[in-house]
Amino acid sequence: MSYKIPYQKINNFSKLALDYLNHDEKLTPFINHFPEIENFAKQILEKKDHVVDRNLLVDVLKRQNSSLSLSKKTKDNIDLLALDNSFTVVTGHQLCLFTGPLYFIYKIISTIKLCEQLAKKYSANNFIPVFWMASEDHDLQEVNHIHLFGKKIEWKSMLNGPVGKISLDGVQNMILELKSLLGSHPNASKLLSLFEQSYIGHNNLADATRFLINELFSDYGLIIIDPDDKDLKRKFIPQMKKDILQKGFVSKIKECTNSLAKNYKAQAFVRDINFFKLSGDKRELIVGDISSKEIEEYPHIFSPNVLLRPLYQEVILPNIAYVGGGAEISYWMQLKSAFVQENIPFPILILRNSVLLINEQQEFRIDKLGFALEDIFLSIDKLNKKYIFNNNLISNISLEHEKN
Repeated sequence: MSYKIPYQKINNFSKLALDYLNHDEKLTPFINHFPEIENFAKQILEKKDHVVDRNLLVDVLKRQNSSLSLSKKTKDNIDLLALDNSFTVVTGHQLCLFTGPLYFIYKIISTIKLCEQLAKKYSANNFIPVFWMASEDHDLQEVNHIHLFGKKIEWKSMLNGPVGKISLDGVQNMILELKSLLGSHPNASKLLSLFEQSYIGHNNLADATRFLINELFSDYGLIIIDPDDKDLKRKFIPQMKKDILQKGFVSKIKECTNSLAKNYKAQAFVRDINFFKLSGDKRELIVGDISSKEIEEYPHIFSPNVLLRPLYQEVILPNIAYVGGGAEISYWMQLKSAFVQENIPFPILILRNSVLLINEQQEFRIDKLGFALEDIFLSIDKLNKKYIFNNNLISNISLEHEKN
């Protein structure tokens, strides 16, 4: 059974996210269109006029996914990207071990679902779900662990650099810990077998994550893209040069960020140069002189940070929407002026669905205590107060003894 609760009744979402869902006019300067199905007609027309190297995209995707057992639907979707009436809906995430937090899964499901809805509404076009692997991220501490049944299981790796290239030595120890926690249930055995194929059967975290996501979602036509690719980065050379050589984005992004910050907290810090340089096992801020020739010859060693990654995404993909969490929606809104500067259509931002799973025992206890399901988002103090009033306990509360 499912039960829907409006985000406005939950205390876990930022003011920006709630205002965005309510179509607050204060946010109009920072977006292209609000997330309504009717607005995709305009978004499709705008993206259709934006040139994307579709043939290169198809070639790269076939090469990147050549080792996977792709479903017919995913293979067809890759081929469809060559057509001018095909558009992507993208979500992305860090390469969390075993998919990490549950919203990793929710983001992908939200993306697939939106493509299905768009296909019904705009049947003359093809809508293709894409997962963008954050393979160049270098914060291993954010992806090297999971929490399960109150226990933290951590990968003790001392390696550095872009996480996608990191060797998987030691992950088998985590799988052994998982075996002891999950037990011998048939579903547990199925999951553990999938994890072994993913992490013991591959050499690095990017390949393992690609395999795992494909096994989970290939039947739905999901395409997985790794942006850490020399051929794709060549398409981003003009923006690389503008940022690294001319500091050509900082003023626009700061202007947009400062304007947004009048009413909301800015999510991402704006730098003069928004690229890292990849060298060996390191991903470091650019501090020395970089030449135009170096960018042209070695575009693959330059990695966009959180603020220019969205621009890179929209340069290489025929994309019309991005599905993300509240923090992602926030930093995308810092970039509207940069998109206008580059004459690149700004995608429609979609706040991912959120789901809370409860079992029958939990549901029974909530009901027995006299609470509605949405009450579980209240603070402890408010729950105590509601319980007291619901059960007519207020008459038994007296301070007379203390007064005396």
